[in-house]
Amino acid sequence: MGGAVVSAAREDFVNRIGGQVRSMSRAGRMATYEWQSIADEFLDYLGALSVETPDLDTPEAKAALKDAAEAAAGAVAYAAYHPHCSFQVFLEYVNYGMSYDPGDDAPEESVTPGEWIDALCLSVLRDKAKWHGEAFHFARDKFAARAQGTPGGELATGLMAVVLDDTGGDGEYPPSAQAKLAAVDAALDRIRTRAADTGEPLLDRPDSAALHTLRALAVEDREAFDAALADLLTRHTTLHGPAASPSSLLPLVPIALAALAYRTLGWAPAARTDYLPHALVTGFETRGPRVAGFGRNRRPDAVAALGAGPLVVERPACERTVHREIEDMYEEHLREAFTPVGQEPLAVWRLGSVMGDQERLFKWRAGNPAGVTDAQLATLRLASQMGAALFRIALADPGTEVEVTIGGRNLRYPAERKDAAGAHNWEKATAFALITGVREDLVPLVLTGPAFARPDGSASSAYREALHAYLKGDDPEPAVQRALEQADRAKDWGFAMPPAVLLSQLVEGDEESFNLALADALEAHRDYYQVADRVDEPDTSVDLDILALACHARRRGWAIRVESPYLPQPLLRAAEPF
Repeated sequence: MGGAVVSAAREDFVNRIGGQVRSMSRAGRMATYEWQSIADEFLDYLGALSVETPDLDTPEAKAALKDAAEAAAGAVAYAAYHPHCSFQVFLEYVNYGMSYDPGDDAPEESVTPGEWIDALCLSVLRDKAKWHGEAFHFARDKFAARAQGTPGGELATGLMAVVLDDTGGDGEYPPSAQAKLAAVDAALDRIRTRAADTGEPLLDRPDSAALHTLRALAVEDREAFDAALADLLTRHTTLHGPAASPSSLLPLVPIALAALAYRTLGWAPAARTDYLPHALVTGFETRGPRVAGFGRNRRPDAVAALGAGPLVVERPACERTVHREIEDMYEEHLREAFTPVGQEPLAVWRLGSVMGDQERLFKWRAGNPAGVTDAQLATLRLASQMGAALFRIALADPGTEVEVTIGGRNLRYPAERKDAAGAHNWEKATAFALITGVREDLVPLVLTGPAFARPDGSASSAYREALHAYLKGDDPEPAVQRALEQADRAKDWGFAMPPAVLLSQLVEGDEESFNLALADALEAHRDYYQVADRVDEPDTSVDLDILALACHARRRGWAIRVESPYLPQPLLRAAEPF
């Protein structure tokens, strides 16, 4: 494949795919064509990534696969449900989604057997086939009759039986292995019958060969499966020349069949080829976390590695230049926040805003190889004082005034309990107080809590509740358990969650497990910010919650046996035990 084709698929992909999705959404209702086009773009990008990284075991590849599968399933869902039922499609990579309601404002549509098969294969690779099973069932109904006896139509029938446990009859559910095999054999018989009637060499088509491969899988004949899969791959290489699109580097049907064999029967592919990327076949298989919540399920190899020396978590280069214009703008924000206008009292909401400015400054500068400077320490102290002030103000009786000290200034604010003292700012303020270790800044945060001003309905609510209970000295274990469950549910939601497993080790009093969980948390943070344009966000250089818990553990007297640029050593050294 030509290098120009691969380069074109990768060049400026983040902006290009984002622009394409939003352009389509502005042009009108996104239907099967639009979702299929988006899936094709992601597949081309994924294929181009495989040239440099054949196993595709990277966070970026995982994210691209996820949205390729979601977009392809979106086309299937549109064909299945519109205009009769509600459904949603959401693409995490571009942070865009669309909801559909029942209505007759657009005609029904369908997908081809080939599009249906590719979408199902992508869902198999994402372990989401049965999640979308109903949509695949109804979308297939629209082409099943006219595709009967064709290789593509019958491969779809076989996949319905083997992958989705849908044999098309009224028999037992889930169907037995014999019933699935019977469905595959019946599909092959219909191809033979049609081939005999038309004189076409239908049994020599790639989809027929794929159906034979599926049959070998259904009867658990590994030797036959390996031979059939190798034949499929050989056929694929003859179908695509140098001018083919990068997606041709990823033959979805063979990859999905190899993935089914690996994940259901434990069969690793006999064929060693870049056409079967290891991560796609195994489902991005890893050894799993070093430790689970409350010190459970510690991996022996991880414990041994920790015992042999510090665990090292590298950080990709993320140096940022903070331009003078930004610094001047933030200085102006500080002057506005701390300078009364006429007889008007100082605005409390500005405190939350300038704390956000200081947070961004710290994170941008934290990516600098020079490490933590005096300016960084001053930024942290200022942010900590601002956060504490917000919640001192919230604690005061309504109608009174509160005097706070920020950066050496004595300032008076009217007491209020509004959005500025909400859960998000409480979490940030608590992190700054734990990093700096200033007890006076922590006091108002302990006395209030994340839900002091208003209820916290976010996905981080249980973590915040658990952290508050821990700092107050209440029993935090029930809240930590809820936080662990909340984090587990949010794994596929597309946003970073606070480090509940790490907090649980503090609650458990388990220093060794804390260090194991610390390495896991930092690696999860790193992986999340290596996707799409997240690398450009301030958060890429450091996670405040993780750093805060590490500094607190140090003050508790624990040794931090994880070395990483995500954990600035000057801050850890300054976190002396109480």
